[in-house]
Amino acid sequence: MLPAASGNTTHHVPVQRSGSQRWLRQIVLFALRGASNVSKFALAIYTARYLGLADLGTYGLLVGAAGIIPGAWGFGLTDWLGRHIVGLKSAEAIPLIATRLSLSLLMHVVGWPIAWIVNAALGMPVPPLLFVLVAAVLVLEHLAIEAEDLLIPRGHIFFANTLIFIRAGLWPPLVIVWGLLDPAARTIEHIIFGWLAALVLLWLVLALPLLFSNRRRMIGWRWQTLFSSIRPSLPFYLKDVSLVGSLYIDRFLVATFLGLELAGVYTFFWSVANVIHTLVLYGMLHNHLGQMVSTAREKNSTALRRLERRLQIETVVWSLLLALAAAVATWLLLPLIGRPLLQDYFWVFGVILLATLLRIAADGYGYMLLALHRDRAIAVISASGVVLSAVLNALLIPLAGLAGAACAYVITAATLLAARVRIRFGRA
Repeated sequence: MLPAASGNTTHHVPVQRSGSQRWLRQIVLFALRGASNVSKFALAIYTARYLGLADLGTYGLLVGAAGIIPGAWGFGLTDWLGRHIVGLKSAEAIPLIATRLSLSLLMHVVGWPIAWIVNAALGMPVPPLLFVLVAAVLVLEHLAIEAEDLLIPRGHIFFANTLIFIRAGLWPPLVIVWGLLDPAARTIEHIIFGWLAALVLLWLVLALPLLFSNRRRMIGWRWQTLFSSIRPSLPFYLKDVSLVGSLYIDRFLVATFLGLELAGVYTFFWSVANVIHTLVLYGMLHNHLGQMVSTAREKNSTALRRLERRLQIETVVWSLLLALAAAVATWLLLPLIGRPLLQDYFWVFGVILLATLLRIAADGYGYMLLALHRDRAIAVISASGVVLSAVLNALLIPLAGLAGAACAYVITAATLLAARVRIRFGRA
């Protein structure tokens, strides 16, 4: 079993702050997240304008793969470990984190040679250089996501968000400028190369201070401890696989039924709406996960409900403001991109925005269920969601095209929200 949380810790859950302090702190975190999302939005515009919607569709599939792999190869351990290391001493937490990342690296070491053999047997449909670039990006991206997710419950919120900016926000402007100055650089390979360079920089920023400090002596491995956590982590694994499936299955089905160009249209609108989701969920709610877990441990339902109510109010305000800003900005930018297909399907963006707002609410309740140890309910609801998403997309995309994909997104998000609300209050 994992060691129990110690009262004598080197990391603490953030203390309560005044309203003005919370809002100022939130604005700074939003600025970091916002810069990353604006950069990715600019990259989507650049790709659609100068490379084409088909290349944007290809990039969207790569982003989907980067989201799927942590869920598929994560075994649910990151959520389980993240909840447990709240309050642990560094000497106890760092070996667990190192072991967690080592397990993920091992999965890639085993998996990518197999993928290379399959690619070679099929006649190299993915060229060798592109294959190597994609593999390197997906390995480093996976490890970076897990490291960031484990830093946040340890209280390193600003550092984790800085790493996220390096991974997601620093490189797109450089790639865009590169392509604007050199037309030969307007390729999907150059985009992937820029992404890879940012990931290498991230790991230098993350690893070097650790290696040149006293904490390097705390690095160790706890394989027995980690493996003993796999069984109780299975509900989270099912949740993770279901989550990434429900999030990204639609773009793969759009590409299959409607082609890469319409997949590019869908990816563009989804990317804009996802800015809102990322800002609210990870720029705000995820940063309070440690506080949710510690408050839930106290068994004080009044304090927990007060925290939940405050986060709900902040979530609604930020979500609506950001959705309005995204709608206006997208409407003004579309004529400048020069892709009439995007303007033709702008109304689909409104449906995707609605689905995104429902998804934010559903994921907010998901965090509260995580803090309350409703692990089985999390798994069942998430698995039901991915099945529902797959069935709806498979039925509605051939019948209604992009409108069908957007409607499937709305129905799935609304169903997940209803189920999580019922569990939260039905078994409180």
